[in-house]
Amino acid sequence: MQRRTLLLGLVGGALLAAAPQGKGRGKRAEPLPEFLPEERRIILAYFQKSPGDLPPGLAKRESLPPGLARQVRRKGQLPPGLQKRLAPFPPELAARLAVLPSGYERAILGHLAIVWSPRTGLVVDVLVLAGR
Repeated sequence: MQRRTLLLGLVGGALLAAAPQGKGRGKRAEPLPEFLPEERRIILAYFQKSPGDLPPGLAKRESLPPGLARQVRRKGQLPPGLQKRLAPFPPELAARLAVLPSGYERAILGHLAIVWSPRTGLVVDVLVLAGR
């Protein structure tokens, strides 16, 4: 009886191992990039020290209208109208941060720093720049 149970267990395990994997099975999903704690500290310190280094257009407007600000959230879609308002990170700040995986960018939108995918419009992480 024990031999039969063991044999069935081995055969069943072999069949499962040989079965084709479903979509997404067997592949480990890459973690989404995000602002690391050290990066958050660097970014916040940079904007507290040099608020005058804002890109043109953002210097005049300190925050987004409340309705638009609610649309920018982690793992949400960035509306196409807001994609046009994104400003790149200042080069001297971007040089101090870790390199993002291909397909992701950091940007500034009003009083927010975001990590997003331009291809899909997915907002991966959001950091509120408190001093602005």
